[in-house]
Amino acid sequence: MAIDPRTDVARQRCAVLTRDRGEDPVGQASTYDRIVIAELPKPWPRRAIDGPGASQALLDLVERFQDLRRRALWEDRAAGVKTRGLKVALIHIAPDPVYSSPGHRRVLHLSRPNGPFSSYYKQEFQVPEADVAELLEALLYQGSIHRWQGVLAKGTANIRELLVCTHGSRDTCCGTFGYPLYAQLRRLADSTGGALRVWQATHFQRHRFAPVVLDLPEARVWGAVSLDHAETLALRNKPPRALRNFYIGWSGVEQGYMQAAEREALVREGWAWTTYRKSGRFIQSDEGEERAQVQLDFASPGGETAGSYRATVEVSGYIPGLVGCLSPGQSRETPQYRVSGIARTVWAGQSTTARQGIERSEELLIPASPC
Repeated sequence: MAIDPRTDVARQRCAVLTRDRGEDPVGQASTYDRIVIAELPKPWPRRAIDGPGASQALLDLVERFQDLRRRALWEDRAAGVKTRGLKVALIHIAPDPVYSSPGHRRVLHLSRPNGPFSSYYKQEFQVPEADVAELLEALLYQGSIHRWQGVLAKGTANIRELLVCTHGSRDTCCGTFGYPLYAQLRRLADSTGGALRVWQATHFQRHRFAPVVLDLPEARVWGAVSLDHAETLALRNKPPRALRNFYIGWSGVEQGYMQAAEREALVREGWAWTTYRKSGRFIQSDEGEERAQVQLDFASPGGETAGSYRATVEVSGYIPGLVGCLSPGQSRETPQYRVSGIARTVWAGQSTTARQGIERSEELLIPASPC
C-alpha cells in the first residue's frame, strides 16, 4: 500500500520511517560495471556539480554523459546501458586534509573483473585540478588513459575505502545521520596505518537507509549503521553477524534473491568470505510465487577450498516506505527477502577448475528472522 502524501507519515524523515517499520535492507544494493570517483570540494548543492568547486568543463562533461545514459535507457532500457558500457556510478568525495594534496584532485576508477571475483579492480590517479574533467572523460567513455600513466598511484590498489554519503542537500537524512558516522569512521581509520581511508561522499544510492556506506574495492553496501557498530564496520573485529541487519548487499551479484543469499553465506563464512572469488546464478525462478533457487559458487584465493551455496529465497512481504526526505509523497513498497533454506557443498583441497576430491554437503535450514 502506497503512503498517502497528505498524511503526517509522508512528512517524516525517510530513514527514521524505514527503521521504525523494521525494513530489512538486503537485496537493494545497486550493481555497476564501473565506479568512477573524483574529489570535489564542498559545499555540494542538490546537484553537486552545480557547486563552486566544479569547473565548467566538468559540468559540461557530466551533463553530456548523463544525457547519453538517459537516451540509452529510453532506447534500449537497462540492456542498452550495459551493452554501451554506461552502467557506471559517478561519485564525488570531499578532499581530506590528510589524504589530499593542494592543487590536485584524486580520481579513483574501479572496474568489475570478468568471471568470478572478490573485489573490483582499482586504479588511483592524482591530477592537477585543471585536468580532472579530461581524465574523467577518458574514464567514463572508456577512452585511452595512456597519457595518465605518469600520475597513476602505486601501491594503493588494496587500500580499503569507505564512502559515507553526507549529501544533506540531496536528502536530509544523509546529512543528519551520515556526518556523525563519517566522523567516527574517520577517527577509526587513523588507527589502521593507512589500510583504510574514509571519505564524505555525494549521493550514490538508497537515501532511506541513511547513513549509507559504500565499502570499496569489494563494493559492499551498508545502511542504517549505528554509531555503536562503526568500529565493527571499520575494523572488522567482530564476526559479520554483528552487522547482518545493516547489510544492503554486495554489488557483485544481482539485486534481490541473489544478494539475500550472499548475505547468509557471508554470515556463515566470516570475513574470509570477502576474499573468496564468487559468482552467482539462478537455478530456478518462480515469479508468480515470488521465490527463487540461486547458487553462489566460491573459491578461496589459493583455490584450496572451492564449492557452492545453493539457497531457496522468497519474498516474505512488502513494506511501504518513503523514497527520500526531499521527495514528499513519493513512496515505494520494498520486498522483504527471506532465505528459507540453504545448502553448502565444498570441494576441499582442490582447485576450482578441477572440482574433484572429497565432496561435503550439509543442509542448513534458516528460520525467518526479521532484521
